[in-house]
Amino acid sequence: MLISVFKRNLFVNSLLLLPLTALVRVFSLIFHEKIETNKEGGILYEFVIDILPENSLLYSFISIFIVFFTAVLINRLVIKNRIANEITLLPGLFFILMVSLSPEMLGLSSLQFGLLFIILGFISLFKSYKKYSSEMLLFNTGFYIGIASLFCNNLVVFIIPVLFGYISIRSFNFRELFQLFSGLILIVYFYTFYLFWAGESFAFSPFTYNSIKDVYSGNISIKIILTIYLALTLVLLFTYRSFIIKKSIQSQKKINILLWYLILTFLLIWIFDQVFWFGYFYLIAFGLSYFTSAIFLRLKNKMISEIVYVIIVFSILIYQFIFYF
Repeated sequence: MLISVFKRNLFVNSLLLLPLTALVRVFSLIFHEKIETNKEGGILYEFVIDILPENSLLYSFISIFIVFFTAVLINRLVIKNRIANEITLLPGLFFILMVSLSPEMLGLSSLQFGLLFIILGFISLFKSYKKYSSEMLLFNTGFYIGIASLFCNNLVVFIIPVLFGYISIRSFNFRELFQLFSGLILIVYFYTFYLFWAGESFAFSPFTYNSIKDVYSGNISIKIILTIYLALTLVLLFTYRSFIIKKSIQSQKKINILLWYLILTFLLIWIFDQVFWFGYFYLIAFGLSYFTSAIFLRLKNKMISEIVYVIIVFSILIYQFIFYF
């Protein structure tokens, strides 16, 4: 599938993201016994794992579909809010590529489910822009973050990027702020009631600090992928003005929210967890997906863009099938 196919926003082209996802994650289908599934997470994720049979191949299929649906949601977020200069499917495409760089990223994890609801939260938040009555949208935003935290408890801290987003696109209002937090509090209340009824305690990672040195002392794949992500982030920061120039105020504010999400995600990951694990790359990839696609669209020569795309796909497959062994 040529990348030019995904430069047009057609329903059929969106469906083609599914076979592309399967292609770049085919390692998990062929060597599914080598793919590690993280079975730890929040109450909803543990429920999902419990009802699934002990079959890592099934986990791989579910992971592929979740990544595909996440890419579709990202494209919807970017297109509906007129964030990009061109209406394309590239943000979702690059998300798929960025979360398939290494075999360690192909397993099912709680953060894959949680990210779906984080994106739904941002979609709801963006809809509230210049809406006179937005209490229900803000409630839904907090509610989605709460649902995400039921898949991975630490995702509750992503109410912080949402709060930054709220301040960016709406005038400060205590009633609206209450609605935003009430959606989250409702989930936390019922979750706490369940834990009390089940005689369990709330599991949350302690505050800690991970320096760049700590992260880079780990897995070689983490070093490589994190270097790629950080390089993309630096390019984004140095060229940020080009992303917002000649954009409407609404688009500029929403692009600023995505930037703040990306920066805060890096900070929250290093502050709130003792170990940097591959699932966190999903959270970072969401923040990078639009910006990476916008950078790629600056390649005006169609042949060069196709060659770069093919090189990226083949590099992913080569790393998975050759370097990994």
